[in-house]
Amino acid sequence: MKARRLLLAAAFAALPAFAQQNVDISGKDFESGAGDAKFATLGRQAAASGKRIVVTAPPEWHGKIAAKIRAGGAANVVLKDGFYENVLVRVEDKPAEPPKPEPPKAEPRPEPKPAQRAAVDRVPVDVPGPKPTLPPPAPAPVPQAAPVVTTPPPAPVAAKPAPATAPAAVVKQAPATAAVTPAAAAAKPDVAKIQNGLEQTLNNGREAEGPLSVSGLLAGDFIFVDGPVRAVVRRESLRPRMFWLDGELDLRRAELKELGPNRYQVIEPIRGDNYSVRAERSDQPKQLVATEPPGNSPTRATFERDYNDGHPISGAITVERLHAGDIVYAGNGMAVVVRREGQALTRFWLEGSLDLGQAGLQKDGANKYKVISDTVR
Repeated sequence: MKARRLLLAAAFAALPAFAQQNVDISGKDFESGAGDAKFATLGRQAAASGKRIVVTAPPEWHGKIAAKIRAGGAANVVLKDGFYENVLVRVEDKPAEPPKPEPPKAEPRPEPKPAQRAAVDRVPVDVPGPKPTLPPPAPAPVPQAAPVVTTPPPAPVAAKPAPATAPAAVVKQAPATAAVTPAAAAAKPDVAKIQNGLEQTLNNGREAEGPLSVSGLLAGDFIFVDGPVRAVVRRESLRPRMFWLDGELDLRRAELKELGPNRYQVIEPIRGDNYSVRAERSDQPKQLVATEPPGNSPTRATFERDYNDGHPISGAITVERLHAGDIVYAGNGMAVVVRREGQALTRFWLEGSLDLGQAGLQKDGANKYKVISDTVR
């Protein structure tokens, strides 16, 4: 009996940790490629075990992550939008498919009893008897000639003078008033449905912890806006916390940093009603036409001092060759591109025209832009 228990314990110990595995890969490891081996291993194990992999990461990383996981095997990958620059991977069982309902069986109709069949088959027969006699038809009346009546011609009538026509009465009508129809009331958004969608996207389906006042916001909190609903996500560990923002908050306040459409980050706690607003963004896209500056340019020396520790920058790169993860430091007619290649950082001068207002760039400072798409223009 003891040997049997030892064998069972050894079997359980041999089970792979893949069955309940959560992997957190930092943005630095993802961009440098240090997490590629983990992605391939998870894909191989998921394909072999039939489990699925749920990935939470920024949407611009989804394509690369799915390709790296499927490089290890044909795994089932579910991608969810994340708001931190890291990758959270969770392994879970596939949801069971609901059983298909069977079609209702047709019940056989009962056969009629012999007595009922006889009653149905019986045909009524006419009973012989005296038939009623009908009276003879009345003779048709003979038409008679109508008498001829002569009438004397009418006496001439003297023509009467036509009476003077009275002036037509002027009828004053009240001016027609335009019918005012009440405007149809706008349909109110379904707050419960919006909150459920935000919980699925931002909190892995878990319910929010409750309301959070504006004064309770902390630096580093993220605010997501969907219609009348404002969700606050706070990350204190690997598992984020989610609240519903309670109270009025001007999203233009300088304490908030706009990360994208309906997405903000709290830079400083919100204090008081006297506040300043951020500079309004221009509707017209800002175009940067960058070229490599001359070797003796003072501005070139300034850029090399600030972004390359005073070392010269010799390489150049065109706008079409930018890809996600690059950092662009823009200046007056020039720009420096910083790219991570493995553990090293490489600097280039940017060549070409770049639209700084496009969706593929995320502004991260006064003159710093992060490339979040491989198709910038």
